[in-house]
Amino acid sequence: MGKKLNRTATKLKMTAQQEARRERLNRAGILLERWGQKSRQPIMPMLHEGESDPAFIEDQMTSEVVNALTRDARNIAELHWSSGFSAAEIAEQQALTRNAVRQQLGFVVEQVANKVLM
Repeated sequence: MGKKLNRTATKLKMTAQQEARRERLNRAGILLERWGQKSRQPIMPMLHEGESDPAFIEDQMTSEVVNALTRDARNIAELHWSSGFSAAEIAEQQALTRNAVRQQLGFVVEQVANKVLM
């Protein structure tokens, strides 16, 4: 009975970890969507002393992560999140495979999730 209980606990733990990772990646995608909106300039809201706006901090950190990427990765990110091009359209423009573009986009999302949302 102990083995079965241990397997069940391990399965539940893995499921919870996978769900948390999926939520972080979804949140990172939302942050990148906000980053891609060039018209949305992060404005520091009026706050009382000692307070901070988490959305402003997340936007700043997202911008820093994207700016730290290589030129090619940053270009692909801008084409996708700022200009709204799909992976197929970017692949056609950049003479890359769709898979390579998807990998770059996934890498950018992972970087934002790991560095901003950890």
